[in-house]
Amino acid sequence: MFADKPQSLADPNEQQQRKAMLHSAPAIQELEEWREEFAKTRTEPVPHFDPADAGSAARVLFLLDSPGAETVSAEGPGFVSVDNPDQAAERCWTERNDAELHDGILLWNTVPFFLDGAEPTPVQTIAGVKALKSVLGLLPRLEVVVLCGTFTKNQWAKHMGAFSRPTVIKAPSPGSRGMISKKNQEDFRQAVRRAKRLVG
Repeated sequence: MFADKPQSLADPNEQQQRKAMLHSAPAIQELEEWREEFAKTRTEPVPHFDPADAGSAARVLFLLDSPGAETVSAEGPGFVSVDNPDQAAERCWTERNDAELHDGILLWNTVPFFLDGAEPTPVQTIAGVKALKSVLGLLPRLEVVVLCGTFTKNQWAKHMGAFSRPTVIKAPSPGSRGMISKKNQEDFRQAVRRAKRLVG
């Protein structure tokens, strides 16, 4: 983990420092090259990988549904990051910090482009799944995938059966709606702690 508190990318200065890392952080260069080419095929915004994450050296992938509006807004950070100024990112930051799961992590989305609050269409879902398969191919050290939310779990079960290499952990969505119940909060906490146990 890069920041010492959640939602650090709410600070414009922190955003600028992180953006300055985009072209210098070695671990994300291959992923960013893929993102740039993929973004050319979409009309929707495709946020960047977080240069403070493990990138292609990731051992644990936290997979969410799709980027939030705050991520791609004009004032937003533009990254898929645990340091983003939203509740899902804060929950991920807090539980990872409590579990001491600080290194070897990547955060990404099943549908990697912004959906403007709408449910993904079948065409958008298939595009997201194809993109995810490409991203997984760029993560040679991946050991664990934490599937966050019903949509992500369903799409993995439907389309990712061939990916037997990583251990799959199912978790609730860390967003505000997913974390309403105490049970979901505890289930997410235990999913993060299990990921930590698996990678040490």
